[in-house]
Amino acid sequence: MIRGKDAVRLFIAVSLTVLEIALSVNRIAMAKDGATCDTEPRDSYQSMANSDGCDGCSAHSAKAGLWSRDTLTGDWGGRRSALQESGITFSGRSTHFGFGVEGGIQAPPPVPLLGLGDTFKYTGRGEYDLLFDLEKFGGLPKGTLLARAEHWYGEYGNVSLRTGAFPPAVFPAALPPTPQDPGQLFLSNFVVTQPLSPDLVVYAGKIDVLGGVDQDDFAGGDGTTQFVNQALIANPAFLLGLPYSSFTAGVVLPREWGRVTTYVLDPQNRIQDFFEIDDLFSQGVIVGGEIKRNTQFFDKKGDIHVGGIWKHLDQTDLRFNEPPPGVYPQPVVPGFATLSDAYTIYVGGDQYFVQFADNPERGYGFFSRASISDGNPTPIRYFLSAGLGGYSPLRKDRGDKFGLGWYYVGASNEFGPFPQAVFGPRDGTGVELFYSLRTTPWMTISPDVQYIKPEASALAEDAFVYGLRVNAVF
Repeated sequence: MIRGKDAVRLFIAVSLTVLEIALSVNRIAMAKDGATCDTEPRDSYQSMANSDGCDGCSAHSAKAGLWSRDTLTGDWGGRRSALQESGITFSGRSTHFGFGVEGGIQAPPPVPLLGLGDTFKYTGRGEYDLLFDLEKFGGLPKGTLLARAEHWYGEYGNVSLRTGAFPPAVFPAALPPTPQDPGQLFLSNFVVTQPLSPDLVVYAGKIDVLGGVDQDDFAGGDGTTQFVNQALIANPAFLLGLPYSSFTAGVVLPREWGRVTTYVLDPQNRIQDFFEIDDLFSQGVIVGGEIKRNTQFFDKKGDIHVGGIWKHLDQTDLRFNEPPPGVYPQPVVPGFATLSDAYTIYVGGDQYFVQFADNPERGYGFFSRASISDGNPTPIRYFLSAGLGGYSPLRKDRGDKFGLGWYYVGASNEFGPFPQAVFGPRDGTGVELFYSLRTTPWMTISPDVQYIKPEASALAEDAFVYGLRVNAVF
């Protein structure tokens, strides 16, 4: 097992080697016709309703070589473009995480899923999308059906279950949340999105929770292109208690000034189910809504959003026990009392400081989030985060990204004697810094470092998390 200073030296050596290779590849790509477009995943119904894909990428990929085309596998001899013309668009992503932790959990963990710190782990994740243009299959105009399958392999969660923090440090490595099923494909999304007018979009189906609400331009998505710590992907006060993939129905009201979103969610985690709806809402209900207002401070784009989530389902009463830190979705601890109602009210936003003249949709700026929750059964009473991020000014033509984020978790003050003795819950905080180097239009390599003061003080000490993420679009 690689531990301690040896792990740090190995990480530095591997990082420098990979970056040297990446820069060499990048020089080759820049010598070719390397116009790039973003090949990021469609993270939500909102991005499907407001297409952020790469119109015209297929034509470019059909002619481009390996280092300058938009996807690793190209146009499949014209078959990919033909498939898209017929109404079916395929996209795939393969993301690799090599991360280590110095510090973290030092005492023998009280639950099997948790592990000791001072280690280095590898995790891989694959996501495969089919997006159907329903209009070409006889449906209404602009309707879509998204089907997404995904799997993980390697070390489940990477080092997320070894820091002692509530928010998983390498969150995308814990998705899909099926710790006993490495390599097995699961259907996480099967959702229809239908604009009924320019001002009304409805959606329904099986959806994963990432990228839907509480999203900022510089801190959001699913952890494959920006931050990897869950606290900087979305607000952990409500996200950690949500099922990863479940049945949802909602309405989006786009407006010139922003949009309004409302939804209802079945609280059962359905990642291992296909379409078993006979027990829909049998364990409760989750209802939420959000208002997002576009801003134009300093003549630069931005937004402010405010929202709320109410959960009516059984959750562990913190006076008697608590969900183990880092485990997602937060489980109900068997054999202990529960409470059935919880809420979170949140606010967030982002503001561009710079928009690039040659591409105003790109730039960099500031983001922030804050929330307040019930404090029991939600273990996070309040939450704050802020940071800088966006497209790097160093290599504007290549599409590099960067991010520097800070978060603070205000722990509940209602933990009883037993969870206090076992976990020692306290306020926690963390900082994450990453730089995402776009080596080709279809690959990014991202060194990432984090400092974490974990919430489980009885188990863990301060942690230094370091690693490398490699993301390829094929």
